[in-house]
Amino acid sequence: MDTLKNTSQGLGTPERRTEAVRQPSLRRANFEDYEQIAALQIRNGLASTCYQAWAALWIDNPAYHKWKADWPIGWVLQTGTDKVVGFLGNLPAEYQFRGHELRVSTPVSWVVDESYRSYSMLLLDRITRQKGVDLVILTTVGPKAEPGLKAFKFSKVPVGTWNESEFWITNYRGFSQSVLASESIPFSNVISYPISAILFCRDKLKQLFREVDRSTSDIETCSEFDSRFDQFWYSLAHQNPNILLARRTRETLAWHFRDAMLRHSACIVTASKGSDLTAYAVFQRQDKPEHGLKRVRLVDFQSLKGFEQMLLPFLSWIFRKCNDEGIDLLEIMGRWLARPDLPPVFAPYHRRLCSWSSYYRAINEELSEILKQSDIWAPSSFDGDASLW
Repeated sequence: MDTLKNTSQGLGTPERRTEAVRQPSLRRANFEDYEQIAALQIRNGLASTCYQAWAALWIDNPAYHKWKADWPIGWVLQTGTDKVVGFLGNLPAEYQFRGHELRVSTPVSWVVDESYRSYSMLLLDRITRQKGVDLVILTTVGPKAEPGLKAFKFSKVPVGTWNESEFWITNYRGFSQSVLASESIPFSNVISYPISAILFCRDKLKQLFREVDRSTSDIETCSEFDSRFDQFWYSLAHQNPNILLARRTRETLAWHFRDAMLRHSACIVTASKGSDLTAYAVFQRQDKPEHGLKRVRLVDFQSLKGFEQMLLPFLSWIFRKCNDEGIDLLEIMGRWLARPDLPPVFAPYHRRLCSWSSYYRAINEELSEILKQSDIWAPSSFDGDASLW
């Protein structure tokens, strides 16, 4: 959710009002609300997109096509003069688990005008009470939203460390310059590292990647998600019936990374056996231009049984690419690779985030009890909206 992850802006600059505020009404959003929703986002310090890109979150979404007859695109808070003063989007996602299709809601773009913010929980309440939904997953939760989620009995995603990131510095000079240029320094703890420790970590990292360099010759890059991804998804789902997995067909992947591909900010790398995919990873540029930071993040990695070790060659390949192209940082948000089925990955640096970014709530009690088991989770930054924009 845009409002939740942009903690530097919060929910925007408070509006100055002198008139009494009456409780707004709550109704389903529709596509005709776009102009008012965009204006709401802008006056609260958030970026807005054009209508086509905004509407495509639903219209081009394969899950929405399946369920659009009874799937709201979100809800708005509206005054007596029909002014939209609050919005929470409702993106559908299809997950598979134990042979069943789960209907999952991802709340996005939660924004409410300052004067009406005491009514913002009405929007979240409506999300949790919609019919026909099995699970609600949020992956970009900020510190201002956490108390509300706990009040509504949301639980932390139990796999990963979603209030931390791990990273490698791939361009020390550029990274140092971006840190020094920042007024609020999110990586300030790195500055205190002794030079010897930095060189030690860098050398150890190079040694690690040299050991797996022999496998990088098997890596290919893709300019799009081709038909091989459909067969890969069906094999992946068949091999992991007891794992909660977001659907990753060619169509769904193309929709999810549409904007990133159009901006040339996503990089797809694959490994194959013959003509069949055995593993893939998606890396995404997520720079911080206000600090001059050039950053690449690993947002998804999937492999068939027996090919989990391809994670290390993928990381070796992208590390060298970042180094060659002057990218400052390679980062993994939430440390979601720390799973027993994956090879261990040791990043030399970590940073603490301002909130636990991934929460969920199952709508029925039986599923809620099952999801308490950590071994059924295999999350990544593909889940929710963390890599959607």
